[in-house]
Amino acid sequence: MVIPLVLLVAAATASSLTAPPLHNVRGASSRERALLQELVARSPTSRSLIAQIGSEAVIVYVEIRPLMTRGRGATRLAATTSSTQYIRITLAPGPHPDDLAALLAHELQHALEIARADATSSDDLRRLYRAIGEDRAASVAFETVAAQEVSARVRQELAQASSKRGSASSFNR
Repeated sequence: MVIPLVLLVAAATASSLTAPPLHNVRGASSRERALLQELVARSPTSRSLIAQIGSEAVIVYVEIRPLMTRGRGATRLAATTSSTQYIRITLAPGPHPDDLAALLAHELQHALEIARADATSSDDLRRLYRAIGEDRAASVAFETVAAQEVSARVRQELAQASSKRGSASSFNR
């Protein structure tokens, strides 16, 4: 009987060492919090992103909006104070649960880009994405190679995690 308890304690300790705290990345409801928890549990890349965000002076809020165009996401600078940036990630549900998770990781990369640039205004964001974005002439919607690479990597990690578990997660339920 002692062995299972020891294994349980070891598993709990190992899990707490690999999963970063979600202090700086927050879900707007239990649905988004579950999405974040599952993403962190299944994706090393996402764990790394959240840990990096945790070292910045930023708070990231995540919300799912069913009325958005399916499979789309947006990251916006919501507000700034003298010490903190507030960023909002808005996601539309995707056709597959792992699509939503990969989209969130993609948008978390954008949140990290914004946090590291210490952007405090829309003009700062335009300058940032003109410098690092794919379309240097864009003024409203921006994209980076880094975010696309994160999305692809996380999709692979989620597929591997699903094949080990034998089924996909239930992010969209």
